[in-house]
Amino acid sequence: MNGLAPAPDEVMLGALAREAVLLFAGGAATFLVPMLVVAVLVGLIQTIFSVQESSISFLPKLAVLVLMIAIAGEGLLLGLGDFLESGLADMVGAIR
Repeated sequence: MNGLAPAPDEVMLGALAREAVLLFAGGAATFLVPMLVVAVLVGLIQTIFSVQESSISFLPKLAVLVLMIAIAGEGLLLGLGDFLESGLADMVGAIR
């Protein structure tokens, strides 16, 4: 760079990108962390009882995924909608 401070539009777009990454990481963690906990518990139970049935490990993870969608799905979609609405308006303003 030439040593000048970044333009306000660049700062705004950087903040927008940072907010997008945090939004999507939080949304992914909402589903992945409970599924990881269930996968570890089911794996532990299968190891203890020497059960090799693959459907036993799949069905609890599917149930947790459906439960998390029911609990957090609306909030995540509303957050995504708010981000897109404000982000697109900010990006259009930055382009002009």
